[in-house]
This record gives sequence, C-alpha cells and structure tokens, in this order.
Amino acid sequence: MSHAELVNRFTKARVMVVGDIYLDENVYGSVTSVSLEAPIPVYEVHEKRHNPGAAGNAACNVASLGATTYMVGYVGDDVNAGIVRREFAVRNVNTDYVVTDPARPTNTYGKLRAGGFNIPSQEILRTDTPSPTFISGAVEDQVVANIEKLAPEVDAIVVVDQVSSVATERVLATVVACARQHHLLTVGDSRARAGALKGFDVVVPNDREAGIGTGITVVDEATLDAAAERLLTVAGSALITRGPAGIRVYRPNVKPVDVPITITPDAVVDVTGAGDTVTAAVALTLVAGGSLEDAAVLGNAAAGVAVVQPGVVTVSNTELLDALASSGAPAKLKTMDTLKHILEGLRRDGKRLVWTNGCFDLIHVGHITYLQRAAALGDVLVVGLNSDASVKQNKGPDRPIIPQENRAVVLAAFECVDYIVIFDEPTPMRLLEFLKPDVYAKGGDYSIDTIVQEERRLVEGYGGEIAIISGVEGQSTTQIISRMTGK
Repeated sequence: MSHAELVNRFTKARVMVVGDIYLDENVYGSVTSVSLEAPIPVYEVHEKRHNPGAAGNAACNVASLGATTYMVGYVGDDVNAGIVRREFAVRNVNTDYVVTDPARPTNTYGKLRAGGFNIPSQEILRTDTPSPTFISGAVEDQVVANIEKLAPEVDAIVVVDQVSSVATERVLATVVACARQHHLLTVGDSRARAGALKGFDVVVPNDREAGIGTGITVVDEATLDAAAERLLTVAGSALITRGPAGIRVYRPNVKPVDVPITITPDAVVDVTGAGDTVTAAVALTLVAGGSLEDAAVLGNAAAGVAVVQPGVVTVSNTELLDALASSGAPAKLKTMDTLKHILEGLRRDGKRLVWTNGCFDLIHVGHITYLQRAAALGDVLVVGLNSDASVKQNKGPDRPIIPQENRAVVLAAFECVDYIVIFDEPTPMRLLEFLKPDVYAKGGDYSIDTIVQEERRLVEGYGGEIAIISGVEGQSTTQIISRMTGK
C-alpha cells in the first residue's frame, strides 16, 4: 500500500488519546510606557491565542490528520477549562470523556511576546501553573472508567505523558488491559517515563527521553541503542526521534532501521510540538495497516510540515498528502491549499504578507534585486511561479528555457523568498482572490494605471496594497536570450 493510500485511510480511524491536558496561551502586544506606580513596563495586549497543549496537542494532530478523536484526561473547574474545551471543539476533538477536577487548576502555560515602536517582537515572559501531581481518588476512578467505557468504540489508544499527572500506574495498566480485551493498538510517548509504558505496542520518545526513561545517558549511537534495547524489554517496538537525524526504528532481534527526515535542517523554524505530530502520524499509520517503517516515513513527513512553521502547528491530512506528493521538491514549494493554511497562521501572528509572481526564467540580477525589494515590503514573501504551460501561453512556444521544477529550486535558494506556489493560469487573479496578500508587488515596467485593472480592483477591494518596484536598467530575460542567440 502506498503512503498516500495509508494517509487516505486515516479518516476511518477512531483514536482515544489519554494524558495531560494543558491550555497553551500566547499573548501578543507591545510595551508602551513605564508604569507610574512602579518601575515596570506597561504591556498593551493586542491579541490572545489559545490551543490545547501536551496530550491535547497530540489529540488535535490526530483530529487534524482526519481521525475521529476522543480526549481522556482532566481539567479544573475554572475559566481556563472552558477555554480549552472550546479550543478542542473547534479542532474536532471530543471532550465528553474529560473529567473535571475542582481541586486543581486547569494546567496553563503562557508566553507573552512584545515589541516597541518599529521594534520586532520577542518573548518577554512565560507563565505556568504549579506542577501537577498524579491524579488519585475519585478523579482517577473517573479517568479509568472513561477509558474502559470508550475502549470498545476505538481502534487505538495513544498515551502522552508530559508532566506525570494522568498516566498513573493504574491508568497505564487499564489502557493495556483494555487494548488486549478489544484488540487495540497502543502507542505511548513520555517525557520522563518511557520505561513505564509496559505492554505498549509502540513507544515514540525522542533520543533524550529514551535515555531518561531507561536511566541511560544518551550521548552517541551506542548509548542510544542501549536505551532502545532496554525499552524493548517493556514495549513491542520503539520509534526514537532524533531531530535532524530522523527516526530510528527498533524491534526485537532485528537490526535498527534509520528513516531520514524529509526537509533540510536549515529549513526548520520551530520544533515545538513536533513530537506530538510524529506520535499522531505513527498511530494512524499503524491503524491504517502500515509497517513501522511506513509509520516513521509518515511521522517524519508530518513533522516536516510542522517544523517549517512558527509556533505549535497541527498538520492536516491534506498537508501531509501534499508533502508526500512533493517529496524531493523544495520545502518552500507549496500547493495553494497548504499555502493558505500556512498564511492564515502567519496572519494571526501579525505578519505582513507580500505577493509577487512571474516566470523567473534564467534568473539574473534584475530578478534578485526585485525579489529583495519585494521582501522588504513585509514579513513574508510568497512568489507565484508561472507553470511551463502558462509561460508558453504568455511568452511563446520557445519559452520557458528552464522547466518549472528547476525554476522553483532556484527561487527556493534565495533567503528573501519564503514560499513558492506554481500556477497554470495566465494571470494570478485566482490566487490573489484566494490568498488575499497584504501587498501585491509589481515590476517597474508597470504603473498603477497600466497594471491589469481587474487585479487592481480586486486587491484594493479587500484592503490590500499594490507596490510598484523599480527594476534594474537593461536587465531582462528576453534581452539575455537575444544577446545569446544574436536575434
């Protein structure tokens, strides 16, 4: 079965996620002055964004990848409990089996970012609730009862133990017993207790977590293999994530298999939450009938989508399929649907999006100068690249000189270019309407009155800006071809 076929089967899966629930709160603002009452900065709040964290993030990734998803854990009886339940709901995660514990606060982790006048924002403060202890008594009874009640309705149970609160010995034993009774897959990930996941089918720690969970300090290949061998005395198999080195697959009495990452390490922007993405993809691949190697490939591919974007990212089924289809293509090259999803997240972060488009055939100094000037107009530069077919339509049957795949690779090498999308139409009207960039950059051979007025009306109609960028005198692909051919 192909990897794409496996991903398409994710939508048939039903998964229970058990573990610690956090509310991640990201606050964006600016420092405007110094308080009159104390020598402290005044922080002006512009926006608050929330998302479920810890095991909650794993559940959101399972749901985003297409599966029917149930969350089992606890929250407090407070305002933040309502927020996290709402955030689960908008991400299609069922919270009917989440227990309310009035004796505890909802675990909440916060990041505050601020900037000044014309100063880029930076993180200035983190907040956290007190470290939780293991659940017990009536709360543990309810969690256990919910696992037993839900087990006949699912295909797999995923346990994510981030702060050693929900995954008590009794809860873990209940998961394993229910899995055996109902023939369910069990997948576990623990920040510090991977060795406690006894009887699980698969454990998915990173290399450091594998060492902590087994009492072995992992510093090289030998100590990593030793930690894995110890994990295999606990679980049926282990997929250990190793950052830029990919995933190493371990099973008993078989030589380990290394599965490489799908992106270049320098494309990584933020690895926060990537482990949860891997765990979700691994579980769904195995439920869909894939092998451990298939699970590692799809886990790497899903993480590759997540880590090239800032913040905690849930990866969709469509994005994963796109990543598989574009394997070997530059990481900056995206489909329209994937690009729209990425840009929506960047907009929420307050980023100013710049769009430009063209053939970019036989790249020269004029192109480079133009792209650098376009990028300076905002925070993110998206380049629409005319496909070979649309170049022929616009330029004639002898163009392009360079095929679209190679033109995309060249564009992706430029630091000023953030994303690329290839389009077949003669004009970018459909993409402008779909993506709605803040700035539409055009070359200096145009004026505001000579550009396509339909494009102008569209961009100005949704509140966008059109920027005319001056070119470099005497630099064009047509002129270069003319000099080369003598025509």
